[in-house]
Amino acid sequence: MNFKKFSKLAVAIALAGTLVACNGKKEGVAASVGGVDIPMDDYYKSYAARVNQLTSMYGEEILQNKQDGKKSTDELLREQAITDLTTTEAVKQDAEKSKITVSEEEVNKRIEEIQKQLGGEEAFNNFLKQNGLPKDYVVENMKDQMLVGKYTKEKNDELQPSEEEVKKYYEDNKDKFYKAKASHILVDDLKEANILRKKILKGEDFAKVAKENSKDTGSAKNGGSLGEFTNGQMVKVFDDQIAKMKVGDISEPIQSQYGYHVIKLEEKTPRKFDEVKGEIKQTLQQEKFKEYIDKVKKDAKIKIYVDTKKEVELPDEFKNFGKIEKENSAKTKDAAKENTKTESKTK
Repeated sequence: MNFKKFSKLAVAIALAGTLVACNGKKEGVAASVGGVDIPMDDYYKSYAARVNQLTSMYGEEILQNKQDGKKSTDELLREQAITDLTTTEAVKQDAEKSKITVSEEEVNKRIEEIQKQLGGEEAFNNFLKQNGLPKDYVVENMKDQMLVGKYTKEKNDELQPSEEEVKKYYEDNKDKFYKAKASHILVDDLKEANILRKKILKGEDFAKVAKENSKDTGSAKNGGSLGEFTNGQMVKVFDDQIAKMKVGDISEPIQSQYGYHVIKLEEKTPRKFDEVKGEIKQTLQQEKFKEYIDKVKKDAKIKIYVDTKKEVELPDEFKNFGKIEKENSAKTKDAAKENTKTESKTK
């Protein structure tokens, strides 16, 4: 089990934001953005494609899973469907003001590239059929994706932080940038974590306790040692805890998605400005972009007419939209599992 999070320094697209829910309804309209109506048919397509692909791979029962302790997967998919539609429309409107466009030639070129990857036009058409997707929908969706991508790149280029902003952020957050060596003990239960911590504080050897009790077998055999790492390589709660600790400290138990950690900090040295200015620049750029997108959405006066808390009764023509055929779903499920394995190795 590897708790270092080797994330790529790519710009995160912060397209989430506050939506305005409306009590009233508008016949045949799911939402309006800047005075432009989004038809219910678009909402049905967006929702059905998500639901059908997910259930084709994992079964109907996945829709009732509680993803955040409160909302079911189905409700989260309903929210995601309308959020993506309204955000994309707001971005398209702002892109038009900024004269950012995607030509038909660019879209056709991208479609041709995908066709080539799949083995030709016939294979591409078969793929769409197997996934219940009309070609015109795919082409339009591709155009929107390409526009959002171009828009994001151009806006990020415009929102570059200044050298002064980067330096100020470093000076204000020096404690967050470090190189460290630490060991940890990982257990499932908070009570057990507290008992083990007390034993260590009373004089028991940390490495011995880690070897005998930590469920992170990879580090346990080395006395809980995680080796050397820098800020940003661990899961956030672990990262934040190290930032607050002094060398020799034994932390209170902290909880991550893996369980409860008791941490011993062995070494910590600050990272110099030149080492971290790229990370800071990216962080500030992301913040600026999120603020910009939030303003775009606010100015667009988004109004939501669908109630995402209620189950969707799909019209018959959308019930198979985006649905993966059975002979194709097994391959897709295997690919999804393989992707999950690959992602877990980076955590």
